[in-house]
Amino acid sequence: MDRRRRLLPSLLAWSLGGCGDAGGAQAATGDGTVTGTGGRTTTADDTATGTTAVPTTGAGTGDGTTGTAGTTGGGCGGRLAPGVTTEMVEVTGTARSFLFVVPDGYDPAIPTPVVFAWHGRGGTPELARAYFKVEEAAAGAAIFVYPQGLPQPDFDNDAGWDLDTNGEDVAFFDAMLAFVSARACVDEARIFSTGHSFGAYMSNTLACARAGTVRAVGAVAGGGPFFGCTGPVAAWIAHGMSDTTVPFSQGEGSRDFWKNENGCADTTTPLPDPDVCVEYDGCMRGFPVVFCPHDEPALGGHGWPAWAGPAIWTFFARF
Repeated sequence: MDRRRRLLPSLLAWSLGGCGDAGGAQAATGDGTVTGTGGRTTTADDTATGTTAVPTTGAGTGDGTTGTAGTTGGGCGGRLAPGVTTEMVEVTGTARSFLFVVPDGYDPAIPTPVVFAWHGRGGTPELARAYFKVEEAAAGAAIFVYPQGLPQPDFDNDAGWDLDTNGEDVAFFDAMLAFVSARACVDEARIFSTGHSFGAYMSNTLACARAGTVRAVGAVAGGGPFFGCTGPVAAWIAHGMSDTTVPFSQGEGSRDFWKNENGCADTTTPLPDPDVCVEYDGCMRGFPVVFCPHDEPALGGHGWPAWAGPAIWTFFARF
């Protein structure tokens, strides 16, 4: 782990993301307050660090609501009200927060996909939700989870992610998934991850570390993974060819990693929407790789294209 922690800051020296289409990066909230407990302890499945996730009620979403998912029962057939709440779990002794979005029309008798959406450097769950637009494209067909990153000493203490495949944020994912699975009727075959910039690095890391759990990844303006993985994952990768924040070569590296992991050929088939994307031929059945190099000018080529959210959901909906 020490070798990885030394290596990652140099690999990510350029990862200054977290910016939406509307403007600059938003600072992390740094809240971390625990206001109550959910009444029972849930052990995160398959956590390398042996983490125990302790659900707690949230401190509020910023729109007047507070976390209530921890008190409504759970699993298929349990009562779970639609809405947006801030929830918390404890990971290696640290309270971690996330937005938990249960869509209107949620049916506790029907297994539902879950999408984890990771913000960029210095970002927040609220900011990611505002501009990713994957949730909007899903139109109520999935539960969404927007994690809050912790201050990262290697990045001026901006909120971000631990990209060690055995690190605290992979354990955070395990704890959040255990929390959601205890309360919602989760389709365990349709767990997805998406992110922008630093969040795209995190999505690729997570897919690598939890290939048996994460079905597909949608990464915008990121890179990685950098370490050995546990199996193939369907991958959708977009990157600006003139990105001045995270070099285009990082996106190409992600593409090549998943292309090799998924056994794809070097030839491609153009996709009609968006027309900048291609799908690699000959990939393992059920594990396609889509690459979308683009010349969108927003944020020096580092922005989140308007077509990315709908395209990512269209990709996820294939599974």
